[in-house]
Amino acid sequence: MSFYAFLLLSPDAQLYWVFKHGTYLAHRGGEVGTNLYHCADNGRGFFVELSYDASYLCAMVLRSFNNSEGLADYAMGVQLPE
Repeated sequence: MSFYAFLLLSPDAQLYWVFKHGTYLAHRGGEVGTNLYHCADNGRGFFVELSYDASYLCAMVLRSFNNSEGLADYAMGVQLPE
């Protein structure tokens, strides 16, 4: 699925698609924080951040993006082998 097709889905359909096809990459923000997923398409893919909304007791899409700028929040947690 392309990034732009993903944006046209309803919030529930976006969640379903990410859980079914996305690849978990990272977590930030403590116990109930934000999870980063990569979603492949025919190009380089895109990223989706999911979080748990305690007031509604469900997961929700926070944002989706297709550039590296959104990855800056996760850079501190990356450890490369020496």
